[in-house]
Amino acid sequence: MEVNLGETQIVELQATYSAEQIQGMAVGKRIDAFGQVAKLLQRPKPEDIEIVTIQKQYESFWAVSATAHYIYERKRVYHVDVPTPEVQSVVLHEREYPITINRTRGFDIDTIEHCDETLHRDLTLDGKTGEVGDFKRYMTAPQQMMPDIATLQRSGADVIVPDVRSSFVIRHVIPMLMKTYQADKVIKEVINIESIVLCFHAIYSVEYSWAAKQKRQALIFDAVSGGSKPASAEIRTRSARVLANDTLFDIGSDAVGTFLPGANVSIQLGRLAPPNAVSAP
Repeated sequence: MEVNLGETQIVELQATYSAEQIQGMAVGKRIDAFGQVAKLLQRPKPEDIEIVTIQKQYESFWAVSATAHYIYERKRVYHVDVPTPEVQSVVLHEREYPITINRTRGFDIDTIEHCDETLHRDLTLDGKTGEVGDFKRYMTAPQQMMPDIATLQRSGADVIVPDVRSSFVIRHVIPMLMKTYQADKVIKEVINIESIVLCFHAIYSVEYSWAAKQKRQALIFDAVSGGSKPASAEIRTRSARVLANDTLFDIGSDAVGTFLPGANVSIQLGRLAPPNAVSAP
């Protein structure tokens, strides 16, 4: 088994909504921030609730694209039906095959099957939890390639540093491309990890205060999709860590060998994409 690791990238997904637009959304969600029970029973007025802070943050997910290619040969006996009773033998390529009764009347041919199979997987995983998620709505956004996480942090935003590393992503996708098959001769068995991309997208953590009830609540507004959701304690906590690229992209032949024991692993490491390159789908 050969495993080739291709291009690795860190990208910022460009925001669809500006900070001013997010603030307008946040104003419109003042009552919704405290939930349906408060909205229906306590009936707060919009002017009773104020926005205390708006903090721009970045959260992440991993996107990996991989292809497996298998070429192999196997021996197989094909049975050809010959129902005509008067036929006693068949000559094929100057070889005579006698008619036999093996379940049905006919003759058997020894063959070698030449097999060629390709499997492809695109996978996205949450940068904090490692859970597989559907992030397709983000992948259509224009992408700004970044040299490292520190570049995002220098913009003044908080970066929610991913707990998941590239080795975890690879361990997840490779079993999806592994195939069990019967072969007498294996010609090619290769998995190409074509790209591993750490994607960051901007969110805004908006904290509200309902002074009369001495309550505070926060919502997260997504600058790419425009959606909103209650803020978890984890997201509301600022992140000060800075991780080097070698820590995030920690995959190597030793790491692959831990989950492909006994395989001949060939790792071809791609470089991080250069900074200041912009691409759009």
